[in-house]
Amino acid sequence: MFEFSKKGPMADTQLTYASTIGGGSTIQGNFTHRGNMLLSGHLVGDIHQDEEASGSKEGYIAVVGKSGFLEGNIHSAHAIIIGRIEGSVYATGRVEIYPGAVVNGDVTYSQINVHPDAKVNGNLKCLLSDLSDHAIDELESEESRNNVLPMMKVDGH
Repeated sequence: MFEFSKKGPMADTQLTYASTIGGGSTIQGNFTHRGNMLLSGHLVGDIHQDEEASGSKEGYIAVVGKSGFLEGNIHSAHAIIIGRIEGSVYATGRVEIYPGAVVNGDVTYSQINVHPDAKVNGNLKCLLSDLSDHAIDELESEESRNNVLPMMKVDGH
């Protein structure tokens, strides 16, 4: 999803942000974002994506930057964790957890990428079913292409 170099993740500098909580600041209370948001400071509360904002269907990204510390949960379409979270992440889309990041909570996602040296102390839960409809369609079409029929046991033979 985002470039990773030997110098570290570039995701927090490649995106444009509608909201930023700067380093050195502390905010207490829930935070609702419209557009991408960057947490470089300390937030005590939950992060929520505004579902009624224009563009929210495509999904916004909540980024916890390298110096960011969240004591709460993230509820957003996508999440990038570079810093530290004491809480859970619920993303309907993609979650990226970069080296050095610490998540002390559960992570719910549709796609996930946990980089080496990242720490997740909690459960991972994928929102996708084990076999998507697309995979089932592929299996069924492959069977009909090869004229393969399932084997059945016949009694007495």
